[in-house]
Amino acid sequence: MIPESVKRAAGLREGEDLLVVAIGDTIVMKKLSAVSFEEVAKPIWGTVRAMGISGEELDELIEEAKAQGRSRH
Repeated sequence: MIPESVKRAAGLREGEDLLVVAIGDTIVMKKLSAVSFEEVAKPIWGTVRAMGISGEELDELIEEAKAQGRSRH
């Protein structure tokens, strides 16, 4: 559940799509619209770089998240 104050600040309305990425214990959400994947991913990659996460570390985090997802089903 997303707090109402966050929804208002992001201009998020019910039924709109979000791209959600977990990076370690940080969750990044981006409201999707009629833009390309590159336009959506660019600020996320900026955040990843600013956090100092290497490509290898990111791959490991993705694999870890996939494994956790599989273990929940």
